[in-house]
Amino acid sequence: MKAQILLLKIVLISITITVSFPLIPQAMAADVENCLMCHKYSGLGRIDESGKKHLFYVNEQSYTHSVHGRLRCKDCHINIEKFPHVDLEKVDCATECHLVEPSVERKFSHTKVIEKFEMSVHGKGPEEKLKENAEDLPTCTYCHENRILEPILSLEGGMEGIAKEILTRCLGCHEDEKWTRTYYSHLTHRLKKRRSSKKMVELCASCHEDEEKMKRHGIEATGTYRDTFHWQAIKYGETNAPNCIDCHAPVGYLSHEIMPKTDPRSAVYKDNLVSTCSNPFGLQQCHIDATSFFAQGKIHPSGVKAKLFDLKLATFEKKEMIKKGELKPFKSLLDERAQEELTPMEYYQYLFLRLIKYFYMLLIGGLISFMILHQFLDYLATRREMKKGGTHQ
Repeated sequence: MKAQILLLKIVLISITITVSFPLIPQAMAADVENCLMCHKYSGLGRIDESGKKHLFYVNEQSYTHSVHGRLRCKDCHINIEKFPHVDLEKVDCATECHLVEPSVERKFSHTKVIEKFEMSVHGKGPEEKLKENAEDLPTCTYCHENRILEPILSLEGGMEGIAKEILTRCLGCHEDEKWTRTYYSHLTHRLKKRRSSKKMVELCASCHEDEEKMKRHGIEATGTYRDTFHWQAIKYGETNAPNCIDCHAPVGYLSHEIMPKTDPRSAVYKDNLVSTCSNPFGLQQCHIDATSFFAQGKIHPSGVKAKLFDLKLATFEKKEMIKKGELKPFKSLLDERAQEELTPMEYYQYLFLRLIKYFYMLLIGGLISFMILHQFLDYLATRREMKKGGTHQ
């Protein structure tokens, strides 16, 4: 199966190279503005009035081999006209690039993607009616970075020979080796995930675990995701485990167009959940036989479990108090904060769960202790029998 997938990827690369490359200008980006005269120094930076550090160092080699390696500095930093730089503005990712989009033969721009993003759950909405607390919402650079292009050898366990063979075939027609390597790396780079599942979850959680920020937008913080089987599988390296994007923007959806779960266009809308959970069109093997009943399950624990996760009963503080002798270990069974924040029914559920937890702790601890005692007694009996046998002889 892996060999077939790899072969398909190689065919796609070959077709794309053959069709697209002749339409793209062959001139590589050059530092015509001589920006690296200053920005090549690793210590270049400043500390602003608030004490925040800003680093302005640019590694030329890394930049050249990045996804924006063919762009000149002023293609993005369009308002820089003199030195020293004054009145700087943030880079607008909707700026039209000088690069030609080969499928339509016109200058490339991220404008369409940004327009769709602004209408999504993460966007600020139309300019004439911006969402409340729009400053909380992520910008392009919050999620994206100028990533380094990676060759195909990183796709399938380091098959370096495949990378060299395909690149050699490309160089058979395309004489400029630097240009060919850049576009070869660009294409192969796009065939793999930009982030590992673990990093993707951490990125999403950097906002969605912030209770105050989520409360401002009227949604529930999802820190409880880290209490699910999906996260446990990701944490321990299971490649088939789904991250946030795999569920909220599976095959057929775009990550820039994630909609609220109440929107029929959302992958997690109630009528779309069966398809999302079964993932029939993707390579990832999910819940293939998922039913509508199965899809009703909670991915992000809510209700009592969510409150318990949120409470955590000041776990670390209590551990310190127990160590200092200020609190008895089982005193935390009757937690005042839990009584205040949970309904009577939820509190009894919570208390029952705590009792089960302590029961299993005692059961497992007792079982292991008896096993150790059994082995020790067996050792003593064996020695005694060996001594008796020696005396009898």
